[in-house]
Amino acid sequence: MRKGLIIFLLGLNLVLAFDYSTCRSDQIREPASIAQTPWNSAIGEATPFWIVVNMFTGRTSRQAVKVQETLKRLGAGDSGMVLPYAEITIENMKKLRPAFLVLSPNGIPWCNYRGKNGENLANFFKDLPVIIEDMGIPVLGICGGHQALALAFGGKVGPIRGGEDDCFPYGHNPTEKGRRDIHILHKDPLFSGAGKSLNLVQSHYDEVKRLPKGFITLGENELCPYQIIRHPDRPAYGVQAHTEYFENSRPDGGILLRNFLEIVRTHNSTARYVDKTMSIVAQIQVIGLGNFKKTIW
Repeated sequence: MRKGLIIFLLGLNLVLAFDYSTCRSDQIREPASIAQTPWNSAIGEATPFWIVVNMFTGRTSRQAVKVQETLKRLGAGDSGMVLPYAEITIENMKKLRPAFLVLSPNGIPWCNYRGKNGENLANFFKDLPVIIEDMGIPVLGICGGHQALALAFGGKVGPIRGGEDDCFPYGHNPTEKGRRDIHILHKDPLFSGAGKSLNLVQSHYDEVKRLPKGFITLGENELCPYQIIRHPDRPAYGVQAHTEYFENSRPDGGILLRNFLEIVRTHNSTARYVDKTMSIVAQIQVIGLGNFKKTIW
């Protein structure tokens, strides 16, 4: 079992073959460049594995595993694991030094994270800006993960049909669901190979109501103005849609994920050195995540 686990966790191949040209639109504006921003000396070396952060209240979820499987299929490598948001701390990230984090969808309103779940969520929100800005770890938020990114940086999230301070329970009929077109507002490497708009799968009740200070809106539609957002000078993105669901005939979700992986590869090869000398098993044993085998599998 141990031998099989080590083989399963070897390496992270993020060298992806696709067009890295800019978006095809004269109407799309150019935001500030991530690459031109000076980096903090506290940025650590990256290890060749990555983490899907489960934003549900349990240790793992079907949605987080779906994101993990999709990333593997798109070339992220086999060295991915699912960890609950409670374990995404500054201390753990300094020891694990993951190549990137992807924040999964969630299943209940943020206002219903109470007790220990609420305490852990508040700690995660407090640590995430440090992980992104000081440690330089790339992050992508998907659906609820997109909202979590905004909340961590001081944004506001609320029901699509309500105010930013309202708390409505989820039902069985999401306010925005099915395939919807997203209009691209700015050029960005995330949109390499895409057109003027994206067709993505939606399923959500809440939305980002107020953008965090300095964040850039990259995509919008008529219902939700903050469909795709980006940190002003770090490789941290949020996409309200479910990019993990796409088809050959409608590939935009996969295009965004592949492009994020290429952004990660470029960032980690320039701003962060990829350390392949320590295995993931050894790293997890260092921080003592007792259920790591269950988490990985």
